[in-house]
Amino acid sequence: MDANILDVQNQKPENEIELEKVGVEGLRKYVMIKRLDKPYYVIVTINSYITLPSNLRGAHMSRFAESIAETPDKASSIEDLAEKIAKRAYEKHGFHCYTEVFGELPYKRIRPSGKEEKGIAEMFGKFSTKDGVKIVGVSINGVLACPCSKELTGGLTHNQRGKITVELDVSKGEVDLLDVIEICKESFSSPTFSILKRIEEKEVVERIHENTKFVEDVVRKCVQLLKEKYPGRYCRVKCVSYESIHDHNVCSEWRGIL
Repeated sequence: MDANILDVQNQKPENEIELEKVGVEGLRKYVMIKRLDKPYYVIVTINSYITLPSNLRGAHMSRFAESIAETPDKASSIEDLAEKIAKRAYEKHGFHCYTEVFGELPYKRIRPSGKEEKGIAEMFGKFSTKDGVKIVGVSINGVLACPCSKELTGGLTHNQRGKITVELDVSKGEVDLLDVIEICKESFSSPTFSILKRIEEKEVVERIHENTKFVEDVVRKCVQLLKEKYPGRYCRVKCVSYESIHDHNVCSEWRGIL
């Protein structure tokens, strides 16, 4: 750096207050995730932050972009990528870094006809250099049918698309996100599908009426299945139902140790 250029970021601020998160959001990177079956390529979106001490006026924002650019374009998982970026940023800034990486994960699902189709899940990885906690998560859609309406009408009910999000601590051991997706699918009244022919649509509607669930039921079912698969891990499960007969949505959430 030119000695004549003033480093304004290192000046003392007018109000000396520590800031919990200072950084960049929405940076994107094209990467290859190396899965066991086959690698796949994805454009990820990255948010990265440091805790800024009270005696510094600002963060050097270019260092975040440099950390992302210098991180290899190959990773074993999305959470591994978050860890590498956070550690690189920590080296450059000298302050602890928290990084989130968001992307999309293709997965297979079977239609009622038995035919296979591709679904797209949202996935994310998070890492903090402060405590070394590494988080991985996934979100998918599903269908809910209201048990209360079924009881009121003697069999009819309203149904709607919902979204479930699961995040797990993988600091001491990885999980297979495809397994987590299967658990999420099983927790709904029914999975969603891109293609449904008439006979398949009939089968799905009949299935959800036979398997009505509140958002509370979805979360509890998901937590129970996760407890059986990944006991002892920190986990958060949230389900949102995009209500068809109300102006508002409803949600339920659980977090704790499985």
